[in-house]
Amino acid sequence: MSLPETAPPPPRDVSVATLDELEPGNYFPLSLGSETLRQNALDGLVASWSMRRPFYIRQNGILSVMCGRARDVREVWLDSARFTVEVPRREGYEILDMFGGLESVLQMDGARHNRIRKLMNPSFTRAGMEALKADADRIIAEKLDRIARIGPAFDAMKDFAEDLVTRVMLEASFKLTPDHCAIFVTMQQEMNKLPSYVAGEPLPQSFIDAGLAVREAVDDIVRRRRADPGIDLISSLITAQEDGQSLTDAELFGQINSIATAGIGTTANTLAGGIMMLCRNRNQLELLRQEPQLIDGAVGECLRFHGPGITSFVRFATEDTEVGGTRIPRHMPVYVSAQAAGFDPTEHEDPFRFDIRRNNRSMLTFGTGIHHCIGQRLATYILRTALSGLIRRFPDMRLADSAFRPAYSGLTGELAPLMVPMLTH
Repeated sequence: MSLPETAPPPPRDVSVATLDELEPGNYFPLSLGSETLRQNALDGLVASWSMRRPFYIRQNGILSVMCGRARDVREVWLDSARFTVEVPRREGYEILDMFGGLESVLQMDGARHNRIRKLMNPSFTRAGMEALKADADRIIAEKLDRIARIGPAFDAMKDFAEDLVTRVMLEASFKLTPDHCAIFVTMQQEMNKLPSYVAGEPLPQSFIDAGLAVREAVDDIVRRRRADPGIDLISSLITAQEDGQSLTDAELFGQINSIATAGIGTTANTLAGGIMMLCRNRNQLELLRQEPQLIDGAVGECLRFHGPGITSFVRFATEDTEVGGTRIPRHMPVYVSAQAAGFDPTEHEDPFRFDIRRNNRSMLTFGTGIHHCIGQRLATYILRTALSGLIRRFPDMRLADSAFRPAYSGLTGELAPLMVPMLTH
């Protein structure tokens, strides 16, 4: 006689407080990993957070706080004493470590963060970017040539943004071999599965194996570049000196891994999304054709309307505190949404109007404070050059379906279009 099947016990709640202890009426019922949220995020859902005080959500089963108003976003980002990027040592919080235990300046605060960031900064200056422009421009030109060959139909994500950004980051910036590039791409694919993981459960072996492969690859790359430095971002990080100090091998690994895995998807998402936004707003696309000097404004507006995702790296309260009238217990995860803040009517007049002449200086897509995106100059160069080249090469490009609505995938809170079907004319 067989025993009746029983459902597995629900995962243990590792939250620092219960909703009943806080404010049950200030709760948003969707997880950041929810496909319902991801697929409907840009239909006004996330924008509505810009007019709402911080509220409670669950992510990976853990009760957290979301901030969407621009002033609340800035408060969290600018106060690293109250809100740290370092994951607290609490059972179940391992799932909130984006790099699976690997060291990254993106998850450091204090003196160590400041030291590493100072050593990294010269590699991301305007002069540092000049060294890769020739290769980046070549890759963009090759992608445009391919679209011309396969057209008129092409996919702005698969045929353009995704491979273009991967190659610029890994081939032009890091000067990696195809085999090494493939290892980083696999790591990116494994990280995209993080939204489905549950707090308290072990990471899957495929994620662990991908991380080990990246470590072996970086060790090999660093060893070769130490012996024979080149004109590339990795060599620049290896040779960086400040007050007689340089990056250790462990620090080099962490920063190379985080730059590659964090930068590829976010920039590709924004590029594909930007192409879609311009094609949805034909009058603005025509204005940009006529006045190409407006490209910086166009990039800013594309970032505001369709940034890389709903949220960015999680912070954690270092003490019992509050933001915008919402209580936040110590160690509670705190998320902020630059995507929501971009529609804050207190900072952006008529925020739902797409206007490439708009002044977007207060835009928060690249963050602010000590963790402001170090790769902003590289990302904006890619966006500006790729969009300009596409419009110049295919002046009559358009969406294959004017009513097209993309499906999204990606990391937790990320908005990676699966496809953006286009026509060159």
